[in-house]
Amino acid sequence: MSTSLPVPQQEMPPATLPVPCPTAPVAGRPVETTTPVFDWTPVPDATRYRIQIASTEAFGAVHYDETTDRGSAVPLGSVLPDDVETACWRVRAEGREEVRSDWSEPARVAVPSAGLESATGTVRVEAPPVPLHPTSDQDPPLDQSAVPFTWEAVPEATGYQLQVAPADAPEAPVVDLTVDQTTSVTLYDTLSGEGTSFRWRVRPLFRVAQPGPWSDPVPFVVAPPVDDEERAPEAENPRASARIAGPATQAQTSTTLSVTVSLFAVLSFLATIALIVFAG
Repeated sequence: MSTSLPVPQQEMPPATLPVPCPTAPVAGRPVETTTPVFDWTPVPDATRYRIQIASTEAFGAVHYDETTDRGSAVPLGSVLPDDVETACWRVRAEGREEVRSDWSEPARVAVPSAGLESATGTVRVEAPPVPLHPTSDQDPPLDQSAVPFTWEAVPEATGYQLQVAPADAPEAPVVDLTVDQTTSVTLYDTLSGEGTSFRWRVRPLFRVAQPGPWSDPVPFVVAPPVDDEERAPEAENPRASARIAGPATQAQTSTTLSVTVSLFAVLSFLATIALIVFAG
């Protein structure tokens, strides 16, 4: 009687891409349409994204699981059961040759048909988040291809709004996004080409109440990625310099030897003629 051994499950490749951060819809706030657009921060080298929507943070019963591009509209009415009032969703980045990121932290959204409770009696801290990074005395400047932002959490906040603006135009932010209860987000290739001096601020969001106060703007400086300077082959590898010089030296030596041999042959011929003449 033969016993069959369990077939080992194929291991997933390790996560090698950065984790995207959900930006809309988030913070448990109600959406204004039955087909909201789900979006997140872009990830370098990602060719697609996988999004899942469930009714709980455990994602035990996933109602939507699709591979898509950023900014995808999802009809919640045809995806979620009728009795679901708050949905949770997460996203991960995927690339070529099965590379991927880990799943993002779950983000929350109230479906349009949900009856929102009143904000009366809820605890709310009227204080802005404390910015932690980047700071005004950041040295050296941050690499503009990947700029991380972190701040202290505010009790009872269901999300946060982050703005980044040029230092000379604080009223015109180049970044204005919302995130869930996370207190950190990294912007990849977002500030490239936008300048070098910026100011950032953050404020808390609440599910049914108005947003909290903004933090004081924090100036910071970014710099382009440092590329290796193009170096001559001999600077990169002394052996390369020797190889380059070798054929030229060899050619020069061969030419000198050829001229010497030819001159010797001519002189020998003239000496032979002279002997014949004198002998005659």
